[in-house]
Amino acid sequence: MFCEICGREIVGKPGRSLVEGARLIVCQQCSDIGTRLPSFPDRPAPRRPSMVPSHTMPTHAPIEKLPKAVEESDLIEEYPLTIKEARAKLGLSQQDLAFKAKEKVSVIQKIEIGKMLPTMRLAKELEHILRVHLLVPRDELDIPAPRRQTISPGVTLGDIALVRHKEESDD
Repeated sequence: MFCEICGREIVGKPGRSLVEGARLIVCQQCSDIGTRLPSFPDRPAPRRPSMVPSHTMPTHAPIEKLPKAVEESDLIEEYPLTIKEARAKLGLSQQDLAFKAKEKVSVIQKIEIGKMLPTMRLAKELEHILRVHLLVPRDELDIPAPRRQTISPGVTLGDIALVRHKEESDD
């Protein structure tokens, strides 16, 4: 944990201060800046689970990792329109699609209007339900390489920016 005033790593117990209306987590050296707030309560000792035989404990399947091909994929740019058209073609309502994808209707609505990106898992699920391609390998995307400008160390923002001044008018 780092002090929110000086940026040093906090060794020991952190303090809290109210500085210009902001509550900050601070080191002991900076705790005098602003108004000192009550410190954090001490953490209780972690509870130890009672000794239960392992054969009676419920076993959960480990969380699956996405396949590497999916992890190295990106969402197509026109995903909202693709999802909306495929849903309409299959005659599904947003509620039906949300139920099949095990998601909230509001999530499907936001995805269809482009206000939200689906997670990789949801994108794969939508691909399966709607029978469309939403994910493409990164190397197939046409992403223009950023142009690099070489700027000498002596260049300032004023050298680069175009500043427009308002014309003075006679009153």
